[in-house]
Formats: sequence, structure tokens, C-alpha cells
Amino acid sequence: MKQATSSGSESSPWLLQIQSLLNSINHMLIFMVGAFFFTLARSLEFQDTAMHMFMTGIGFHVLIAQALMSHYKVNRITRWLSHKNKSRLHGVLQLVGGSMVLLGALGKFSQKDVHFNTWHGRFGVAAAFGCAASVVGGLVNFFQPKFALKVFPPSEMRFRHNLFGLLSFTIGMTAIYLGYYSKFFTRVVDHEFIPALMLTTVLVYLLTIIGPVGSLLTKLKYRRQKSA
Repeated sequence: MKQATSSGSESSPWLLQIQSLLNSINHMLIFMVGAFFFTLARSLEFQDTAMHMFMTGIGFHVLIAQALMSHYKVNRITRWLSHKNKSRLHGVLQLVGGSMVLLGALGKFSQKDVHFNTWHGRFGVAAAFGCAASVVGGLVNFFQPKFALKVFPPSEMRFRHNLFGLLSFTIGMTAIYLGYYSKFFTRVVDHEFIPALMLTTVLVYLLTIIGPVGSLLTKLKYRRQKSA
């Protein structure tokens, strides 16, 4: 989910400082949730639904979230990297995160207690298909970079990539949020702690999409000017 290094216009210093602070907070929230998913899954010996929760949670909530922020100009982790290396990091995080989500989803699909009649299950299936498309598209773009350019011009391809990435991330994070209502989660996690996880997931989602949404709006503006 590659995004532009600039949101289209120069931001004032105080606004950049606020964005940088929010981005740092987001990294801490992502780390805490990732640590919680790992600790919980380990306590359950990574069995069945615990492994599903770990793979999909780390894949979306940690790796794909970081991939979306790899080009964000106030990202303290990546701002010292060159644009090319940011793109490489973005691709690696997206590939590993997407693969983890797919493996976690496939593991759940193979179990007998899968419930596609729940909203968590429905959004989970949609998120898995989104990750599959993203992984395949990323591999094609890596091994055959000129293939997509035969279909779309570079600006249009970046716009579609940005838009599809945001939609996939939104669906995935929605599936995670709905998962907090599942029988598994309400059975193994303290009910008083679940609202805190829900709030953290919402905050991570909102703070993560700041950069990609700004980049998408810039691309949309350029797209309209070009078609005018």
C-alpha cells in the first residue's frame, strides 16, 4: 500500500510535530497489541483458534499496519530510509503480513467450528481474499514490474494500489474488532479488558490511515486534474 512521501502540500511545523507524536503513540499501541496477541497465543500453546488469532492479528494489526506507514514522512522508524528502501520495506512487510493472514485464515477454514454466519467470519473471509490479491499482485509487480504498466499508467496504478490497500486494511481491522466479540475471545480474555483492546484497535486503525488517506486524496486530486 504504497503512499506518496508528501500529502500534497507543506504542513506547518506544529502540525508535523503533532503528526509525529501521534505516529509514535501508534507504534507503541501496535507493539502492545502484538505483545498481547503473542502472549495470549503462547499461553494457549498456539493451538487451533489461538494460532488463527495470532497469525491474523500479527499479520494485520502489526505488519500490514507498519507497511501502510512505511512511506509516511513523520514515521520515526522509516524516515531515515531512502524512498527505494522504504518501498522495499513496504513490500516485505506486506508480503509477510499478508502471508500470515492467509495461513491463519486457511488454518481456521480447515477446522470444523468455522462460522461464516457471523460478521467476524464474513469480514474475515473478505480480508483473506484481499490479502491473497495483494500478495499475488505484489509478487507479479516484483517479478514482472512492466506487466501492470501495460494495463494502467503509473499514476493510475498507484491510485488503485493505494485505494485497494486502504479497503483491505479496513476490512481486516474490522474483522479483528468483531473478533473481540467471538466466543473464543470472551472465553479466554477478561471481559473488563476487552473494551481496552477494542479502543486500541480503533486508535491504531485511525492513526495508521492518516498518511495513506492523505496520499490517496493527493492522488485523487491529481487524477481529476489530469482528466479535466
